[in-house]
Amino acid sequence: NRRQRMDAKDLTTYFGLAAVYLLGVNVLLGLLMAARYNPWKRWPHRRINLLKLHNWTAYVALALSAAHPIPLLFLDKKRFTLFDIALPISSPEQPTINLLGAIALYLLAFTVVTSIYRAEIGRHRWKPLHYLTYLVALLLVIHGTLTDQHLDDSPVDILDAEKLGIIGIGIVVAAGAYFRFKWTAKHPKYRPPE
Repeated sequence: NRRQRMDAKDLTTYFGLAAVYLLGVNVLLGLLMAARYNPWKRWPHRRINLLKLHNWTAYVALALSAAHPIPLLFLDKKRFTLFDIALPISSPEQPTINLLGAIALYLLAFTVVTSIYRAEIGRHRWKPLHYLTYLVALLLVIHGTLTDQHLDDSPVDILDAEKLGIIGIGIVVAAGAYFRFKWTAKHPKYRPPE
């Protein structure tokens, strides 16, 4: 048995998949916090700092997302340049789909940075900015699903396990967001009289 060698395309794929799954977990943690879920009072009955976990999953996912296109610079056939990575409007492969991925990356970076400075920004101004995470999730699902990860101009196989996993993450995040907004509509946060 010959051992298969991991190439730049594989590394790009693995970084991207790890980022998508981690961002899915991140959004679900955010939805739990928004619905005021308390892991001490409910399952798993442990003191878990959801905010810290939410923040760290965002930082690692941002790093993975930023690293995701870098191996494309080392491909033998399709020559990607730094410009193609930063602004893929004329990249050698799927410029529109890659541009959606780049927009998702920049919006993710914006969301992480504004979250770091949310106290300075003010919660009322920060919260609408944080809803951009839903747009990031949508763009990542579109980018991940429609990207030709083999870079051989073959048609995209939506039934590929990697593609189904990405679509599954999108469905779980959409369902979680739906139930979160439904739950918080029925359980408005108490505000003392002014």
